[in-house]
Amino acid sequence: MANNRIFYAVQRAGIAPVSSNNYVTIRGLQTFTSTTTFNLEQVFEIGQVNVYENIEGIPSIEIQTEKVLDGYAPVYLMATQADKDGAAPTASTIIGRSQGICKLAAAIYPETNQYAEGTPGAEVHMSGLYVSSVGYSVSIDANASEACTLVGNNKVWVIGGDTGSFVGYDTTAATWTSPAQWSSGLNPMAINGSGGVNRREDVLFGTGVTSSTLPIDIPGITASGKNVHDGTKYGAHLQSWSINADLGREELFELGSKATYARYVSFPVEVTNEIAVISISGDMVSATELGLYGSTSGCGNRYNLLDRSIKMCLCEGLVVDCGSKNKLSSVGITGGDAGGDNVEVTYSYTNFNDMDVKHPQDPVTALRP
Repeated sequence: MANNRIFYAVQRAGIAPVSSNNYVTIRGLQTFTSTTTFNLEQVFEIGQVNVYENIEGIPSIEIQTEKVLDGYAPVYLMATQADKDGAAPTASTIIGRSQGICKLAAAIYPETNQYAEGTPGAEVHMSGLYVSSVGYSVSIDANASEACTLVGNNKVWVIGGDTGSFVGYDTTAATWTSPAQWSSGLNPMAINGSGGVNRREDVLFGTGVTSSTLPIDIPGITASGKNVHDGTKYGAHLQSWSINADLGREELFELGSKATYARYVSFPVEVTNEIAVISISGDMVSATELGLYGSTSGCGNRYNLLDRSIKMCLCEGLVVDCGSKNKLSSVGITGGDAGGDNVEVTYSYTNFNDMDVKHPQDPVTALRP
């Protein structure tokens, strides 16, 4: 029976290393979009207005995913579990995972199915994919989530398309696996009693080693960078927190070949933290043109900013450590107008190349927290 439409229940997407056809289903997936761009370059000649040749370059494939943080492995870690030779990363840092490459498959099933299982009516494979950006966010009125963008140059419909004309490309249908099948009724593999999809209550604060660390510039955060609960409320009233990194991905070409032979991360990579709080005392950030800190005599530099440590920890197991060299790039105040809005302060911090992502379901078991 042909589908009249495609909706969320009859789609699935999964990731595999480049050497495997065994795709692990992305659990908690909320959005999955892809864009295919055919790069054309026009050559004209003196003597006529018409195009002389419309040269086709290599196609650009971009996949954008968003998943809830629910105890299953984040897309970023699934996509960077191995390099093109099958070797696992030796570190969970940006540069440690920078050569990670993967395959991604998406399958479409009959719209009368209860689950995305069985024989798909259509299936597309995208290979040679690299992560180009990744971000993690949590707010008071939304689920904790991961957004991840992958880029590559290969996209082939292995079921439902014209597979007979593809030369040198494996058109074998995917073998699908999942940590828990759709029909099993199992709960997500959450830890620390999170109960599955994490929300505002699942950000780990306090004084323990597994608790989040925040900049001490924020009023209410202790001198050790902790947001401590006094039995009634926390010292700082966070409203949202997002961490983002854009890895870029520049293509490398060589004479004699049309395809890229590598796509490297465009270091330095800026890592940003946006932290919004309800203000109870103003932003408490001072700044002068001469600088507040440093030497008052001789050749010593004067400055307004100090390095701060930032680390996000969630109940479902995610740890995003942005190191100890984050500096405040801006602070903004909104609200407090005559309409009755609360005053909210957003602190923006930045570092470069420092984002260490760990998770208990990382496919590279050696890198789990």
